[in-house]
Amino acid sequence: MVQSYTEVGRKPLKERTKRPDEAVPSSIRHWIKVETMAILHEGEFSAGEVALLIGEDVKNVRNHIRELFEAGSIEVASYKHAGNHIKTIYRAIQLPVIEDDVAREMTVEERHDVSGVIVQGFLAETICAYRNGKLDIDPVCLMWDAPHLDSLGEQEMRALLINTWKQAQDIRGKSINRLANSGEPGTTMVVGLMGFERGRAGRPMGGYFQTAENDW
Repeated sequence: MVQSYTEVGRKPLKERTKRPDEAVPSSIRHWIKVETMAILHEGEFSAGEVALLIGEDVKNVRNHIRELFEAGSIEVASYKHAGNHIKTIYRAIQLPVIEDDVAREMTVEERHDVSGVIVQGFLAETICAYRNGKLDIDPVCLMWDAPHLDSLGEQEMRALLINTWKQAQDIRGKSINRLANSGEPGTTMVVGLMGFERGRAGRPMGGYFQTAENDW
């Protein structure tokens, strides 16, 4: 498929080469795609710039980027003239925060697409950190479980996650202010909170994490 030079933004859903549930796993299937997704979270880059950053052949990188764009995993930011040709500049899809009132106005198809953006962004950063050894050193916090909850427990867990996210944003704001005054370089830390019904109805016998003897 030839990309039009008037085409800016994300590929429309009906024109994509993959459905959202196919695009998410495909976006992290190859290390070049993973590194590209993580780089595009930093800003806007061309295929050549991404290739330089990861030390890979630009033609190979361009092919992976084209696949990501055609699947709706990234979007075109702009086009720039570079000599006698036009260079395409790409960016990550902005991570949305969907509040209840906004979610109520969305169709199921729109929700599915938006949740895919959040999942693929978090997975790309997680896998990028894993393959670059960042999950092997302190400080790292890795936890997950799948508790069985009643309706009240669901509400309480959701409220906990939302409040924790707000606290995380407060910590971020205070850190920005301190960094501005101290000159400390700081560290970019990936923080994710997710709470959702398990995709399968079953549950491993005895629960996911059973006794302290299984701890590392």
